[in-house]
Amino acid sequence: MQKEEITNSLKLVTRIFSQCNSQYRILGSIILVAYKQEIFREIHDIDILLDQKSEDCVLKKLKGEGFELKKRQWGSFSWIEAYKKNYLGLTFFLVGDFTADFFRYQFSKWGELRVNNDYIKPTSYKFNGIPFTGIPITSAIAGIYQAFLNPKRSIDKQLLAHEIATLKIKKYNNINIFIGGLKIPFMYDTFSFLYNLYGGFRVRFGKKYEVWD
Repeated sequence: MQKEEITNSLKLVTRIFSQCNSQYRILGSIILVAYKQEIFREIHDIDILLDQKSEDCVLKKLKGEGFELKKRQWGSFSWIEAYKKNYLGLTFFLVGDFTADFFRYQFSKWGELRVNNDYIKPTSYKFNGIPFTGIPITSAIAGIYQAFLNPKRSIDKQLLAHEIATLKIKKYNNINIFIGGLKIPFMYDTFSFLYNLYGGFRVRFGKKYEVWD
């Protein structure tokens, strides 16, 4: 059942990206599924990095396909989620601009997130014959390190034990926060570490790791 759900979801979303001439990256556990060619745990959604220029086109076509769109917000960050029965959820985690050096997401008038281009280098994957563009497996592993108290990341870590032991991973300084054009060194990494501790405490007391769920 999950194989069909994942296949249909990837087929639909990549078709829409092609129709809208979108620049995008697929993130998260779906990369691990394609990399290992194994559905190693239940997959709930597809996390997506999308260029702002094609956002309206993509969302319009998703609505035309019967998806329900929900705008979510936590603090200064907002994102769009799309849902339809028998499909994975689609989480447009960051919508911004791809530049020559980084991906930029404006989260406030003065604040922006910049993701280094080497962290999101276009990487080809394929699942059940459906090709898509993701990020390097080393970047996915860096994300696992950032959220090591998340129970799902613990499963991911076991799956990639060999890669973790053999590949060179840049764990930090892949994503940076700029305020008024000035870089605040390691602010994003510090926030991620503190949230990981908080999420770990939530799990310990029977709650979900993600406060926004």
